Amino acid sequence: MDAQMDVFLVGYWPSECRAVLEHKYFLGIERGYDPPLAEVIESWEQSHARRWRTEKMRRDAKAQLLEIESYRQELSREDGRHVAFAEAARKWIVTREAEWREEWETYAVAMA
Repeated sequence: MDAQMDVFLVGYWPSECRAVLEHKYFLGIERGYDPPLAEVIESWEQSHARRWRTEKMRRDAKAQLLEIESYRQELSREDGRHVAFAEAARKWIVTREAEWREEWETYAVAMA
């Protein structure tokens, strides 16, 4: 991404930047020219962003719950006792959430 694009996409998660750039591609086909990023973002925000963000939140939440459950099972095996989901969630957030989010935004969501 060049510096000019960076200015327009400040505040967007990496996954949303990819979605906006994909929208730019299809908008260009639809309109018959390479639309400037400001035009693309306006179109994105008016017509697609709300639905995309809602779906992203659903995907993210589902993936996080699966990760926390896996972590809960891991803790239960390591501790030799039942670990409640809430306890595992608190520990997961402190120890793993930031790394998971960065990886999820960079790789996993790109494939969704």
